Parts: sequence; structure tokens; C-alpha cells
Amino acid sequence: MKLGVTYLGNRFVRHYAERDLPEIVETGCDYVVHTFSEYDLAFHSGETGALVDATRQAGLEAWLDCWGLGGLFAGEAFSDFLLQHPEARQVRPDGERIPVACPNVPAFRELLRTWIEAAAGAGADAVFFDDPLAPAEAACVCHDCREAQPAFLEAQDGRTFQQWSLGRLMEDACDSARRLGLRTAVGVLPGSGLPEQLAAARAADVIAVSPLWRAHGQPVSPYVYDACAAVAAACHDSRQEPMAWLQAFSIPANRENEITQAAEAMVAAGIANVSTWCYRAGEQMTAIRSEQPQLAWETVVAAYRSLKAASAGG
Repeated sequence: MKLGVTYLGNRFVRHYAERDLPEIVETGCDYVVHTFSEYDLAFHSGETGALVDATRQAGLEAWLDCWGLGGLFAGEAFSDFLLQHPEARQVRPDGERIPVACPNVPAFRELLRTWIEAAAGAGADAVFFDDPLAPAEAACVCHDCREAQPAFLEAQDGRTFQQWSLGRLMEDACDSARRLGLRTAVGVLPGSGLPEQLAAARAADVIAVSPLWRAHGQPVSPYVYDACAAVAAACHDSRQEPMAWLQAFSIPANRENEITQAAEAMVAAGIANVSTWCYRAGEQMTAIRSEQPQLAWETVVAAYRSLKAASAGG
């Protein structure tokens, strides 16, 4: 059993190394996923590298997450790229440009390559491409999309085109990362169709599903189990590693037991790599803080110790 946790909202390296990291190690984590946003890329590259170094010196893997990059990847971080490149925004059929970068626009693909190079330069072991998003309203119809695959647009098959565009972006990104010696993980949302596409192309080392039952308004155990089982099945023949994200943010008071239920459902579905979003149940961020973050985090710790003990036969 491999366990991880996301660390975000702090760039004071000494605080992380001396206080938070020892707690993460004690929790039984094997890796830490550090968010690495556009803001970090511009202003905190040195601190990010130092966080990576501290993590690795503690014996854990250090992953970097392209948090909120271009508004296309999941995360609360704002995108400067969208301000600087309004022409790279996706275009709806009615002509409206929305604040999400188009995966087929060369400028955005170049930003992603720059980010990957920076992640490698920071010394990361792996990169995590965080839940690339396909806005549900309609497919992008910008010039680059029409040039990339006109057949889908002519058939007005927007969903298939979105999946194809995201899949192609992730295949290229994973290839670029591997060339720099990085392991790759791609986040997927339940029912997106992306896991099967990534598995067929053997594009990523890890396919990580986000069955965030609270965020998606779903019953915990069946939703988590079904989402995880689908990813585990997609990874089986391609021999990629299935992974699941355990929600520990925005947990209401007295519902902390849902964290335990979700962890158990993940393992029952065939997942042996679980990572929690996020460290200390989001207590550092008003927008996602669990109502009782200390209790929610203690529930994560207990679940992790139980998973480790079970995998060791204890």
C-alpha cells in the first residue's frame, strides 16, 4: 500500500521541514504532492525546489502538481496565463471565450512544457497533471481546434472531441516528462472517459481518480467504489498503476467517518495507492476547510495506519 498527501499554502521551508514534514512521515506517507501553480512558477521556484529537497531527504517521494494551470487543470489557483493570452481561451459555439485554456492552443502547450521542465529542475520524482477539465457546455471551436480535428466538430460530437483533445495533451505531456526522467500521474474525474483513453495509449505511469463524494454530492461508499473499480479495470491490461484521491476537505462536522468509509471502498475496489487532499484537512484555506479539521485529519491518520497494517498483514 502506497500513501500520499497534498501539501499547499505554505512556502516557509523551515516550518515545513521541521514541523509539518515529520508529522507527514509519522502518518505513514510514502510521498508528498506539492502544488506548483503558475504563481509558484513565476515567484517561488526556489522555495518549491527546497520543499522537494526536504521531502526527499526525509525518505519520501516528491511530486509536483500543475495546480490550476491555465484554468484547465483543477485547483483554486488563478491563472496569469489567461490574462496574458486571452486568445488562448476556449471558444464556445456562440463565440464566447471562457476562462479555460484550450488544450490545442500552441501557447498553452508551451506553458505546460515550461512547467514540466521547471518541475524536473526542482528535482521532483513525479509530476501530477491534476484533473484536466472539460467544460460541460460544449466543445471549444477555436481555430486551433478546427485545425486539430475537424471531423469531430463537423459531426458536432463535442464530448468525444473534448476527450480526444485532453487525451492528446496528456500523452504529449507525459512523453515530455518521461524524457526528463519524471514519473507521470494524470488525474481523472469519474465518468470522464479519460482513464480508458490514457490506458489504451499507455500514456501515464499512474492514473488517479478523484471520487470526491462531498464535492460531487454523491453517497460515499458506492460512488467511491464504482469510480475506483472503473479506473482499476482500465489500468489492469495496460499495467498502469491505479490511484485514488481521498477527500479530507469540506467535510461537515460529525461526518468524518465518511473518510474511513471512502478509504475502505478504495481498497475494496482494487486501489493500492491512496493520496489525501489535503494535509490537515484544509485548515489553512477558508474555502475548503473541513468544519472540524483536526478531527478530520486524525481520521485520515487512523485510516492510513489501518491501511498500512492491513497491507502488511498485521
